[in-house]
Amino acid sequence: MHTDPDFLIRRRDLEFLGYPDVGLRRALRRGELVRVAAGTYADASSWQELEPIERHKARVFATAGRLRSTPVFSHFAAAALWDIRILGQWPTLVDVTMERATGGRSDGALRRHCTGLDNVDVVEFDGLFVTSPEQTAVDLARILPFPDAVVVMDSALWRRRKPHPLTSQDDILRLVDAAAGRKGFRGARAASRFATSLSDSPEESHSRVHIMLLGFPSPLLQHCFDLAHGGRAEVDFYWEEFKHVGECDGRGKYRDPKILQGRSSDEVFFAEKGRENEIRSQVRQFSRWEPRELYPPQQLYDRLVRDGLPSSRPRPRGNRSL
Repeated sequence: MHTDPDFLIRRRDLEFLGYPDVGLRRALRRGELVRVAAGTYADASSWQELEPIERHKARVFATAGRLRSTPVFSHFAAAALWDIRILGQWPTLVDVTMERATGGRSDGALRRHCTGLDNVDVVEFDGLFVTSPEQTAVDLARILPFPDAVVVMDSALWRRRKPHPLTSQDDILRLVDAAAGRKGFRGARAASRFATSLSDSPEESHSRVHIMLLGFPSPLLQHCFDLAHGGRAEVDFYWEEFKHVGECDGRGKYRDPKILQGRSSDEVFFAEKGRENEIRSQVRQFSRWEPRELYPPQQLYDRLVRDGLPSSRPRPRGNRSL
């Protein structure tokens, strides 16, 4: 049996906590409780503190607790359990893969993939049956656009994950080859060949895809610079031939407790500026962009060309995605 996260409250426990039926409806109306799944709730303040991926993970556990069968959680549900990052919003339905004869595609809680379980890598995760990390990455890559598929695969391969990466590129390629001829195979194959363990965030993965599709040279990833005070600094992208650094940073880094580590936002900002100035002294150009500048892609194209990086392709037209 799996263990619910501490903040989840089952309906059977509500009266004990002081929420009879009338009190439950009132608490939901006032925004004190949030309905996570049928018969399962969470304190609203605790829910709001969670990252979107953690909310979807909680939704998976909440849904699993009310099912009589033992399905295989897959696709986005498995990604949330494995902490595999995605682009965009997490779905409201929980993905499960079923036998072909099961029938039905979705209901109010589940999105069923009735594709069969033959040759599907399934493992146990906290009492649940879940597709393996490499199976999850390949399943998602077969249904997602190329940039999103690369983000998923990069996240599954991420080298800094503790205690170790979820999977290897060889394991992913093995499952991609096993999907030859099936729907989405070509996209998954392209993403698996482009994927890397060196991207530290979905924003970096997304940027790398755009850099390639916009016709810019392939950069070195996580290149290290020696700093004057004796430390070292890694940069997201480095074009050695042009002595050009590129970094993608969101403003959230100045509010993230993991990055702040007890420091104020101003302290982190000025430390980052000092780091950047030291790197600038060793290169010709330093380009920095925010994730929001990746759409439309003309923004990144214009920034890098303006900063002196050559492209083999003309500027994309219109405001549509690549």
